[in-house]
Amino acid sequence: MTSALAEPDSLRRRTHAGRGRLAALRTRAEFGDALLFFYLLVFVRQYLWVFDSNALAWGLSAPLAAAAWYFYVRTKPLATAGTGREFWLVVLPPLVFFYLLRLPFPDVSFDVLNYRLLHAERSLRGTLFAPGDFFPTAAPYNPAPDTLTGLFRLALGYRLGTIVNLLALVWAAQVIDKILRPFVSRAWPRAACVLVVVLAEQLLFEVNNYMVDLLALPLLLEATWLALRAEEAERLRAVFVRVALLVGASAALKLTNAAVILPIITVCAYKALAGKRRLKLTELPSTVALTFVAFIAPLFPFGVYLWRLTGNPFFPLANGFFKSPYWPTGGGWDERWGPKGFWETVAWPVLASFEPARHSELSVYSGRITIGFVVALCGLILAWRDARLRSLCLVLLAGCLLWSAGGMGYSRYGLYLELLSGAGVVAVASSFLNASSLLKATHHASSVSTDSSVSAVSSVSAASSISAASPSRAALSWRTAVAALFGVALCVQAARACLYALGYEWSMRPTALSSWSAYRHEARFIFRDRALRSFLNEEARTLFDGPHAWVESGVKSTGVEVLIDAQAPVITVNRQEYFATRTARETFVRTVKAAPARMLSLCLPEDLLQAKEFITSRGLSVGRVVPVQVPFFSQRNRIGMMLIEVTRPEGSEGEAALERFWKTSALPDEDYRAGITTAADAPTTMRAGERVGLRLRVRNLGRSTWPAHGDTRGMYQVNIGDRWLDETGTRVVNDLDGRMSLPEDLRPGVEVELPLNVTAPRSPGEYVLEIDLIHESVTFFGEKGSRTLRLHVRVEP
Repeated sequence: MTSALAEPDSLRRRTHAGRGRLAALRTRAEFGDALLFFYLLVFVRQYLWVFDSNALAWGLSAPLAAAAWYFYVRTKPLATAGTGREFWLVVLPPLVFFYLLRLPFPDVSFDVLNYRLLHAERSLRGTLFAPGDFFPTAAPYNPAPDTLTGLFRLALGYRLGTIVNLLALVWAAQVIDKILRPFVSRAWPRAACVLVVVLAEQLLFEVNNYMVDLLALPLLLEATWLALRAEEAERLRAVFVRVALLVGASAALKLTNAAVILPIITVCAYKALAGKRRLKLTELPSTVALTFVAFIAPLFPFGVYLWRLTGNPFFPLANGFFKSPYWPTGGGWDERWGPKGFWETVAWPVLASFEPARHSELSVYSGRITIGFVVALCGLILAWRDARLRSLCLVLLAGCLLWSAGGMGYSRYGLYLELLSGAGVVAVASSFLNASSLLKATHHASSVSTDSSVSAVSSVSAASSISAASPSRAALSWRTAVAALFGVALCVQAARACLYALGYEWSMRPTALSSWSAYRHEARFIFRDRALRSFLNEEARTLFDGPHAWVESGVKSTGVEVLIDAQAPVITVNRQEYFATRTARETFVRTVKAAPARMLSLCLPEDLLQAKEFITSRGLSVGRVVPVQVPFFSQRNRIGMMLIEVTRPEGSEGEAALERFWKTSALPDEDYRAGITTAADAPTTMRAGERVGLRLRVRNLGRSTWPAHGDTRGMYQVNIGDRWLDETGTRVVNDLDGRMSLPEDLRPGVEVELPLNVTAPRSPGEYVLEIDLIHESVTFFGEKGSRTLRLHVRVEP
């Protein structure tokens, strides 16, 4: 009987506890947390790339992401204050307006068609590179943000898939609201301030396309908010671990965000080591370890994947250090953008407003970062004692300088600073206004109740917290005027930004205001644009039917190709960097040989001549060329393209030509390194014209495999040979005396023993017998710095 009664009581307690956890979860969850689940889903999916079954991997990713999401929300270190109706009524409608402004017109941005859509299609199905690919993307960066946009595109269609950018921007606006609460306490004015902050044209340019720069903004801002308020948390270490996770995810979504996360990390480090509630020395090792793990967790799976694929976890970046054999060690940032030289780099946050053509391809800029940079400097000088404002200004200033230096000063890499600049201007202006109000209240209280001890004490206390000097009307008016100037500057900039956003964006599409009839027509396809093939007519579909590989010969075509047939492998021929090394060329030839017999390439009509040159320069042949109109999710929105049939060279000569394509290429200079020693005693004297056999050991000290076989003439293979030099080092004969080929390709670090027959000169005397390797028709190893073997030999009559 007791157990029977206890069981319902136990069940009620468990039910009550479950409801309590659910209620606690509801109180901690914010709007952005709903979107956060999809972020976690994308990162978890990369850890499951080890599974061959895509369905199984996604099936496991969903519950794992849900568990991670629950833990993240349940363990928030700071109390969550809900966003009131003021925010939604003031901030949301303008953002929705700009989102809807171009929505029915499909996005055809350069980066989107060039590689973003390929990243999404590949990562939705598995890894970035599919079997049979040869570097299909011009920018093989982490596809996590493209997977995220791809999920929404898969669910809602091509046009509405961009809604993830709107949601991310609304989430970022909510975090701005939290950052501004200490400075603007009233809800309606704060909502108006948040609206002005988010109305920056660089943000609105991307709100309804598939560029991914907006997606990391809420994570960076949340990390900033946590760093600024770390001391308020009960568990300081939990704040630092969470910040590390957020900035790590931001870097995974966009690697250039690394340029602006250093100030956030620095604030956390200062508070951990020297803040009011600094960590204990015993807590530091475990905190550092946990934060490192949290930071690296979002970056780890793709970094390992790239490292295993290319030898560089950041491929193709930093290849001067990692030296991947698939990319040249030189190269760098496109010098069209950003500052040049040290002083321009320091001044670029201001100069950018006066050099919009070097700020981005759109060549328009209303100057948000410039205003924020100048105001932050003023805030540091005039309100240094305000610790919260000081930290915000320092993060903003340091971020601007690091963006200028490490982020190249390019527009899309500074979107976090666009928002933080707006928040900084509001914070500084509000601080000045609050100081003026407090000075005014203090002055009034002291003039009315000079004999009141309570009023005097409170007045003196309030005044001393602002300034050591006594309040004056001059100080009051001065602070008010400066605050008004900052506010007006921000409002004017935001208005100008809105005007730019009405006329510009990365696709340069029309708007509802400029073409209402077309807008209404295209709006009919919303929710009906999930498959590009459904817009093709029967004749066009026939052209692409059947097994084939895509040959990437132009720009802005990969996105169209993968939307037509995402299963076909993609082989790049138009990216010169992928053909700069012998290893890359050899990989290309192997890939082409294994590719389907039918290969197709799409390019824009104006790129046809160049596309043909790329195809033939890689040892392939150009077949039939057919013009084709691709209705890009709309019969009105047609992209005129040229369909090229690409074939492998036929016959023995064609095969030899394809082989020569990689064998004729030189190795990197550092791979012409050989260790040559004698395997048996070498003669010190020889008779004139005598022929003697040597035994030599040769070790490959480079990083590339040396080919033992070349073309039919023996060219482009690696041989060993000898030359005779006189006592001054001058060659006795211009060519090698003897040659011996390698028995098989010699891999890095491997040693082989070779025979070599040498013939003594016909004139007696003292000679030097020099042994060297030669890459036939390319170079002697000694000419690239490799040490040759030299033996002193006396030739007798």
